[in-house]
Amino acid sequence: MPSSLPINSRARLLLGFGIAVVVLAVWFTNRAQHEAATRAFEESQSGQGMLTAMLDQQTGLRGFALTRREEFLDPYRRGQTDFTLATGEARSLAGPEIRALIDRQVRIAEQWQRMAEREIARLRADQNAATSISETEARKRVFDRLRAVNAEVQAELEQQKDRELAAAGRLSIGLVIGISLLFGVLGFLTLESAARSARRRRAADEHSRAGQAEFTEMMQVMRDEAQAYGLVKRHLERSLPGGVVTILNRNHSDNRIAAATPVAADSPLNERLTGATPEDCLAVRLARSYEQGRGYDPLVACSICGNTAEEVTCVPSLVGGEVIGAVLVQSERPIEDHHRSRVTESVAQAGPVLANLRMLAIAETRAATDALTGLPNARSCQDTLKRMVAHAGRAVSPFSAVLLDLDHFKQINDRFGHGAGDDVLAAVGQALSGTVRASDFAGRLGGEEFVLLLPDTDQDGALEVAEKVRNAVAQIDIARVEREITASLGIATYPLDATDGESLLRQADRALYAAKAAGRNRVELTR
Repeated sequence: MPSSLPINSRARLLLGFGIAVVVLAVWFTNRAQHEAATRAFEESQSGQGMLTAMLDQQTGLRGFALTRREEFLDPYRRGQTDFTLATGEARSLAGPEIRALIDRQVRIAEQWQRMAEREIARLRADQNAATSISETEARKRVFDRLRAVNAEVQAELEQQKDRELAAAGRLSIGLVIGISLLFGVLGFLTLESAARSARRRRAADEHSRAGQAEFTEMMQVMRDEAQAYGLVKRHLERSLPGGVVTILNRNHSDNRIAAATPVAADSPLNERLTGATPEDCLAVRLARSYEQGRGYDPLVACSICGNTAEEVTCVPSLVGGEVIGAVLVQSERPIEDHHRSRVTESVAQAGPVLANLRMLAIAETRAATDALTGLPNARSCQDTLKRMVAHAGRAVSPFSAVLLDLDHFKQINDRFGHGAGDDVLAAVGQALSGTVRASDFAGRLGGEEFVLLLPDTDQDGALEVAEKVRNAVAQIDIARVEREITASLGIATYPLDATDGESLLRQADRALYAAKAAGRNRVELTR
């Protein structure tokens, strides 16, 4: 055998050995960087979790202050628990310097919580108490300090991650240079490539965290569901290049699922969502994500988003174990895993806020609705009257108010009972709703008195509407009320009879009494 290998063979062996060493060095570097990045990410998530938990407490306190309803304190209590858990996790992961910042954040959070508990106790003790502006401002200042400390924690974590990544890089470079110059050059190039990738990943992670933090913050200041739905759509479409996001809302009372955000006119979703029920959406039915694409052909296709050539991800929105809707993402390009994770994370963050906004909307609707007739109540009538009179003044257009009072309603209650009287009032409410135009307003002022507000309507138009309503009331037939049901109506028109809402109702009331004096079951204009 020859005493030495041929040069080419030695070169190949050396090259092979060098490649193996470089691969080992790169693997070591990537592993060290990955561990450092993973640890930093977990620490950052824990710090962000502390802020998110405090935001949940702030949301719960705000809902309770607005409504005085105990169920709005559920996010507040969960936020306290989540804050404790996130604090423990953050302390276990962080170093001494960061733990000091975390402890400082905890002290500020405890100060805010003490202030919040005092506010809750005060509002519980006096349900009619107004929210204290000075206390609210004081809590805001404390919360702003907490945000600032949390930002310091995130900045310190970022610096720590940079130091650990840099240390891993230096160790790898030293290992490669120590073997040979050739291996050093090759290792340096490989390390430089890995560093560029790490910087890109770090920049992407920073951008992602910043976007999620902005999204979380803005969700807390949304005034209603429509605003919140629009924010979720804009946030995800900004994060998913080429993706189209549709928010699906589950309506329990009508057993329907419908789009809560605009859908393109030529989209097949319009037809598929017509008359759709929650059972038609597999993500809602199964309470888990539904996916289609990337070569995956589901055994059962979704009736709403299945059987298309697009990539699909549909994530249900679960709050307290209940599915309140779903977020549907459609894309002509493959949806990457990190984009799917972004959708899942965003839906989870938005769910509690959307649920709270929905509960607030329901509470506001109930507060403005007469429970017996389903019509707006007296407070809502007054608010609408002011708004419509102001609009008529700006638009220089006529506006009419019609007061309706049931004839001899006390006799119905006395003879047939209050239950029968309630049936009559409910039937009148249905008659009014089915007679007036969509732009008109019908409400119950109280007792057996109702009001119609007719924008862009002069005396003649109001008289025509009032006669239709009078005839509709006269046709009401209640089985246990063995007598004719009639109503008297009075009309007043702006600006002919009055120039403000209160005077307009007084004039309509005078016309109503004139109708009663003239024999009832008739319509009278203001004289």
